[in-house]
Amino acid sequence: MSIKRIVVATMLVLALATPNASAEFWFGVNDTVSLSIDSLKVTVKLDDGISANEVLDPINRIVAVVEDSNLIDGFIACSLSTGADYAAFLDSLDTLNGINLVEPYYLTLDGFPELVGDGMCVAFYETVSYQQIDSINALYNVVIDRERIGKAKSFTLKNTDSSGYRVVELSNIYHNLPETEYAHPDFSAAIVTNAYNLYDYYNQYQPHTKKVIGTFNSASVWDFAGLTLPIKVAVLDDGLTSHEDLPAARILPGYDYAGTVPTSPPDNNPTPGTGRAHGMATSGIIGSSHTTDAAGGLLTSSGLISLDPNVRIIPVKIFTDAGFGNNDLSRLTDAVDFAWTQGADVLSNSWGFTNPNVADRPDLNAAISRATVQGRGGKGCPVIFSSGNTSSTFPNPAIVRYPARLSFCFAVGAIQMNDIRWGYSCYGPQLDIVAPSSDGAIVPVWSLDQMLTLGVNPNLISSCPPGSNDVDYYCQFGGTSAACPVVAGIAALLISKDSGLSKDQIYTILDSSAVTSLDWGTITPPHLQYGWGRVDAFRAILSISRGDLNNDGTIGNILDLTFIVDIIFPQSYPVIYPFPSTLMADCNCDGTPYNILDLTHLIDYIYRGGPPPVNPCFKF
Repeated sequence: MSIKRIVVATMLVLALATPNASAEFWFGVNDTVSLSIDSLKVTVKLDDGISANEVLDPINRIVAVVEDSNLIDGFIACSLSTGADYAAFLDSLDTLNGINLVEPYYLTLDGFPELVGDGMCVAFYETVSYQQIDSINALYNVVIDRERIGKAKSFTLKNTDSSGYRVVELSNIYHNLPETEYAHPDFSAAIVTNAYNLYDYYNQYQPHTKKVIGTFNSASVWDFAGLTLPIKVAVLDDGLTSHEDLPAARILPGYDYAGTVPTSPPDNNPTPGTGRAHGMATSGIIGSSHTTDAAGGLLTSSGLISLDPNVRIIPVKIFTDAGFGNNDLSRLTDAVDFAWTQGADVLSNSWGFTNPNVADRPDLNAAISRATVQGRGGKGCPVIFSSGNTSSTFPNPAIVRYPARLSFCFAVGAIQMNDIRWGYSCYGPQLDIVAPSSDGAIVPVWSLDQMLTLGVNPNLISSCPPGSNDVDYYCQFGGTSAACPVVAGIAALLISKDSGLSKDQIYTILDSSAVTSLDWGTITPPHLQYGWGRVDAFRAILSISRGDLNNDGTIGNILDLTFIVDIIFPQSYPVIYPFPSTLMADCNCDGTPYNILDLTHLIDYIYRGGPPPVNPCFKF
């Protein structure tokens, strides 16, 4: 026996010298873990059919049965009038008819409840036979509750009233047996969902973004694991410069294909002109930094929420400093090729040709096609375009503007907060999807401006909500220009979640996870005015998260199997369900989560080479 095990064994002897004395430590991973005891409480498990009043009323030290969410295995908690002679009092409870087991009310040293039930987690060495295990359990009057599925010879064992030990003492004895790898109490698992909480100061003015991300600060898209890759999004617009909410470290080298005036030569300085903020605003919707610290949310500089705060933006300037498009088509073609050859994963384009009937430009078509076919190492870049803002000013409104109308582009229209199309939003059979936006006045979209007085907001300051006059932020953005980057940001999240997705798969996921409205009538999507529906970031990511029950970013492994077993065959309460959506347990995509069919699907996949959990799955 090692020196360490001799020392530990000595500690056990001392702890157990007095019959039924309460051990105040258990064996953790590398050392003993100390416990304290609340001597004004006790936990008790009653015999079946016995009520608390029948047993506890005669004991005048017990004040009341108290509610406690940390209790497990059918134990109840009682408050005591005094903590005197605590160990002796627990022994006296053991002698009462109707009481099955008694346990101290344990606390961690920093005061958190660390309650036990009647269970122990015990792992025997695989060389130990089942006959030996049965003999040991019989010696201590312990029964097997279940053998664990993740490790051979690993059990949940149950203490009985015949053992003569409390469960912490008993687990310590088991831990020190030469046949065991480890043993410890099956503690109450005091866990909570760790929602991704945001405190960005201006989030109150961002209902458009909040409409597509799930439940803000509760169960939103950002609560899914695996969304932190630095996906590169090329923003083809009027330029971008660093901002307190989009630091220079997340802005990659870009290029200016428009210059100060249309005749300026291209250069590598894609800074916007004075009074311009269109590219700033589209980039801000895609990738403004998030403030997850409550203290940071007290600062007015904490800014906005975005779809993907981990993206890297490649600014590609295609408008002059004054906001005019360069008339040289070849430069526009070069800009598209620059974007995807610089490693962009997604191209965001809140622009289009003025003439709704313009003929396709073969050179530009070819460049966009190259991005969607050759980009991302052959998986293809999603090329997201706004559908256009001029449906009410041209005689033929049912035309999605060029190049958005191209079959290999993804065209985005704009809807109001009530899911009704904005009158300006171009539509037609080429429309793929819609996203929330504004007309700049009715619930305007908030995003980034150039810092200080360089941008557009100094001219809008009187129109911003009272008390929010911050010239660093654009308080009246809107149009399909604001809808397009919402979808581009969601595309970035999808690639972050699964970098193997092709452009076509991303388009399908965006379409198939969209939300439809009864106000649009009974038309089966795609709808002429709404395409496949309103984009939904939460549902898009959920569609490729089936089978990741423990939300660790890995789908269909043994930990997910253990998770679903604990849901279907719960051994303690409360049962922990998948977060941020129970549908993560819908492994076979039948619309019903965590049933026996999902369990068998996972077992077939892990142990029999069957198909993996269904991804994407569009049952919501």
